[in-house]
Amino acid sequence: MNIEDIIANNQGRTVLFLGRIANFTEEELTNFLESQGMKYANKYTGQEVVLTVLSTIMTPLEDDISYVLYNAKVPEARLEEFEVYYTKHIKPNTLMMSLKLSNDQERLKRQLKNESFSDEVYLKLFKMYDWGGDGVYDNNDNRDVTITFVKRFYNPNGFRDPAMVYSPITLSNIARDANTPEIINAMLSMPNHEIKKSRKEDIRPKNLREILALNEHISAEDIRYLLSFNNERINTFLASNSAITLKEQEYILATANEDTKLMLTQNDSLDNKIFKKLLVDNESVVKSLLTFQIITKDRLEAILKANLTEEVLAHLGENHSIEEVLEDLLFINKSLDYKLAFNREVKSDLLEKLYKRYGYEFIVPLSSNPNLSEESLKEFYELNNKEVIFNIASNPTTPKEILKELCEKNEHELNRALAINPSVELFYLEVFALDSELIQLMRKNETYLASVNSAHVGMRSDDRH
Repeated sequence: MNIEDIIANNQGRTVLFLGRIANFTEEELTNFLESQGMKYANKYTGQEVVLTVLSTIMTPLEDDISYVLYNAKVPEARLEEFEVYYTKHIKPNTLMMSLKLSNDQERLKRQLKNESFSDEVYLKLFKMYDWGGDGVYDNNDNRDVTITFVKRFYNPNGFRDPAMVYSPITLSNIARDANTPEIINAMLSMPNHEIKKSRKEDIRPKNLREILALNEHISAEDIRYLLSFNNERINTFLASNSAITLKEQEYILATANEDTKLMLTQNDSLDNKIFKKLLVDNESVVKSLLTFQIITKDRLEAILKANLTEEVLAHLGENHSIEEVLEDLLFINKSLDYKLAFNREVKSDLLEKLYKRYGYEFIVPLSSNPNLSEESLKEFYELNNKEVIFNIASNPTTPKEILKELCEKNEHELNRALAINPSVELFYLEVFALDSELIQLMRKNETYLASVNSAHVGMRSDDRH
């Protein structure tokens, strides 16, 4: 029988709590149980008990009493189960109104420890907490409240070290990865926790507000809130955020320094109007714009009208968002073509056109491109050019027989290239793993990592038997 049924069928009787109850006061439990038609007790005096609620921390006497009642067939529940019941039956709006009127911070702290509240209710309660002008870790109360937040929202992709809950750096991970506007809004209600010391000219974020300014899930209201600080660094990080509107892009650009303009050039939602303004800015800004922005036919037309130098135009070749204009980019100038030969967005047929135009002059960039045909790679391999061979060794499109032949040479410099290639046979990768330098390179080799992860899963499975 669950708590719901026990209370429904035993109105007017007693629920006995044994052990340390940290998240409730006697008054709170008494009032709550009375609202459910029940009586509260924390001492057993022979009264008729219909439910025993057990904490994880009990005195020897309380432990003995629990066994007596258990033998008497009195149902029992863990404190965590009771918290779920409590949370289900309490009205959040009533609770929040009560807390707001009383400003009872002690009671609020207890409620924040209740893991049964939904995230929505928890965040509303969290924003009611008074930090007292201190930092998130500056005193015991603030630290305890911060830890409730971290425990709830720290969800790393992969292995989770329990000790990270207590690390100040963990807040920056939550701020970076938060995927709802509500979590971001709650974090903006916290003291502006400094993640790391940094010189002002360092454009890496160093506190919560700067990290949250980068998060694309931020709400329009919170963007306006951050802009209200009129802070140059915050505006710099907001500049790259795809959530900001044209009006906000214009506002930021009006007072932007070069760092802020560079961040704007990396905004995935940059408006065409701002694109064209940045296109006539200084050379470093224009280079970044051509490298990171989506290039449409309209934008390419504006770029070609801007009378840019061959060197600056060549940065289009490093851009990975040029699908719409790829064929239009070919043969604008030789420097651009050379960089396009490296670009993995350029498909095989266009690479062959570049080869046909420039021949062996372009074999170094072409041999590194995984979109190059196997036939061309075989042809380049026969040339026995050292730099080209190195590229072929790291190219995942290289035919298996060539990769095997290169592995059998067992030359350290070649092995460095082969170690990063996911098309190399696992047998050779496992041999490379014996070399401390090569295993560092293999950290991003998908084939090797899949093998290692599979082995670890097997080990964990074995350990359970």
